[in-house]
Amino acid sequence: MSLNRRRTIEVDLPEFLVRSLQHRVAESNAGAESDEQVDINDVIEWYLAAPITVQDVPKLEAVIPGFSDALSAWLTTVSYEPQ
Repeated sequence: MSLNRRRTIEVDLPEFLVRSLQHRVAESNAGAESDEQVDINDVIEWYLAAPITVQDVPKLEAVIPGFSDALSAWLTTVSYEPQ
């Protein structure tokens, strides 16, 4: 199974967090070209990936073989950049 395969999960969040994510989406999309538009998944992905440090990668690779390659591939395709 590819670590870059997409999978849908359900997450239960308080309304203030949902609205803050929606606000980030709106901020990122303001003035962006249509091919640069992001959605809430892009923002959530970034928030989850951003805390991963260079020191974390070998540790994660040890328990999740292929993690570093998957992260590398993901970084080349990510479209959300925090403001």
